Amino acid sequence: MNTEKIEWNIDNASTLSGQQNYLKSDFIDEPPLLIRTNLRFSDNRWEIADKLHPKAHPLDFSPIKSKMFRVLLKKIMLRELFTKRNRSSTVYSRFNEIRRFIFYLEKEKYMYDLRYLTPEVIKGYVETLKKNNITKNYLSTLLKGVGRFLQEVQFAGCDIDLSEFQKTLTVPIVERKAEKEAHKTPNIPKRIFNRVVKCALKDMKDESLRKQDRMMACLIVILSHTGMRKGELHRLEAGKLKDITILNKKAKAFILEFFTFKTTAENNGKWTKTIAFPETVQAYQTLVKISKNGREMGSTNYLFLNKFNKIYGRTTFDNIFDTFFYRNQNELFDHISEYEKAQIHLMKIDSYLKGTIPKILPNVPKIGDTFYTLNPHQFRVAVANILKDKVSLQWIREHMNHLTEEMTKHYFRDELIKETLFKRATKDGTSLGLELNNQNHFIKKELSEPELIKAYEEINKFLQKKKFNIFKDIDEIINTLKYNPLRESIVGVCTKHLGMLCERQYRLATFEKWYFLSPKVPNIESFDFTYKRFIDKSKIVQHNKELVQQDSKYQRDYENEYSSLIKFYQNRVLQEHELLLSILNEKGKEFILSSYPQLEIIISDIENVNKEITKWASTLNLESV
Repeated sequence: MNTEKIEWNIDNASTLSGQQNYLKSDFIDEPPLLIRTNLRFSDNRWEIADKLHPKAHPLDFSPIKSKMFRVLLKKIMLRELFTKRNRSSTVYSRFNEIRRFIFYLEKEKYMYDLRYLTPEVIKGYVETLKKNNITKNYLSTLLKGVGRFLQEVQFAGCDIDLSEFQKTLTVPIVERKAEKEAHKTPNIPKRIFNRVVKCALKDMKDESLRKQDRMMACLIVILSHTGMRKGELHRLEAGKLKDITILNKKAKAFILEFFTFKTTAENNGKWTKTIAFPETVQAYQTLVKISKNGREMGSTNYLFLNKFNKIYGRTTFDNIFDTFFYRNQNELFDHISEYEKAQIHLMKIDSYLKGTIPKILPNVPKIGDTFYTLNPHQFRVAVANILKDKVSLQWIREHMNHLTEEMTKHYFRDELIKETLFKRATKDGTSLGLELNNQNHFIKKELSEPELIKAYEEINKFLQKKKFNIFKDIDEIINTLKYNPLRESIVGVCTKHLGMLCERQYRLATFEKWYFLSPKVPNIESFDFTYKRFIDKSKIVQHNKELVQQDSKYQRDYENEYSSLIKFYQNRVLQEHELLLSILNEKGKEFILSSYPQLEIIISDIENVNKEITKWASTLNLESV
């Protein structure tokens, strides 16, 4: 299929996608109208590959026996592709979600029309799904597919009350959040993380290694500093390291541009950037050098290329990634604790991985052998947690290309709680040790303070009541403690002490100031976040200004935070606010609400938003600085 020249027949696609009440007539039409290049609505196999997704799976409608169900699904898919312009991967997922339900109706219930579709049938489908031991989040996704099907049934003209099905199709968000919390990707223990970076830096300079192993070492160094998503790392391109001047043009820093399909509604993805620290720059430049001949011979800009000068496939990428950990097994995972073992993965060698691992290694791999490894997403978690006590939440959000602070917070792990419990646990893990002859000087000191002894005792009561073992049930313990009144009694849990606030403020401001010097193209997509952050920062600066008047020792911290706010106001708030008002004036409220529904609260209160921005800019003299 020629994926370069896909064009929609706008008239036919618009007519078919906008047609309502099409099931009210006696005849169900499946017209052979051309809807896009080489694709007719009547076709039972829709090729949806495009230039960016040349290997996208086709939509196969042929197994669906009911013409009614087939036409309903085709209409939904047409809107997904033509109206919503979703990516082919998203369309394929939604296709399978709905087709799974249709198969249930046809194969389990022998239903081929809508006369017998009742809430009881949907309940039966839900029970069938639950028997497969799927997660609550996946169950919710599948039920959303059923919801889309029912909405189409109503749109097609069938007399159906969607409210009757709503309760059955809803998985409580509390249950989904709790499950998601329990299955979070683990962090990388600090000691192992440092070893990985050290090994990767050594490997990327080792010219005796295979080219693919050196290139992967470079990618792992980049990954450990940026926390990129695997797909973004995999598709890194040459010529994307840019330098910028900072500190009034007295110093130079770097940003690394990369392509992402995340955090964007654009079907074809977008370019974004992240901060490039010195080791990131070194690794990227080494990768560019190693791949130079391959890129020239293959006429490509991608950096991670195979012997045919083509970008590696996903499976091979994963195998070369795991090969790094197999080769450095002893150096990375020697003498690790039970706590550290709980954060890493034990992988079994299969025939594919065996073929990727160099045969010249002393420990020649055998199928079925096991070794310790990490997964790429753990580095994303690790970077977020390394940064969380060093820079602001917004800085991390920007660095990791998240849309919201909530998404960034999702990556934060309760490592302090884990370490606190592991270090104080008895050998069998059933309680915290209260032995006065404990050899650990720090714990000895804790046990001399009545308040902390009480904390130990309260935690032990909790562990015994729930029959928890610290080593075996650590994740469940943490999830329970989050909603338990004992939380405030745990030794070491409360890390954000008021006395540390001003001490840390200088570092927060320094990092934020450096980041906001980076040039940006104004975009109103996240203005709700920008506005909230601006108000919060303005209040903090005003508070610190008053604090300085009482005690001059906070003068330096105030000045740095004020400088950070000025940069934030000038480089983000002012530009985004002016752009928002311009679009609002030219295209109106309805356009913004339909294009940026997340800005509904901002638009509904725009006059007050304007007043607040003007007030703080004037109060803190942000305009004239």
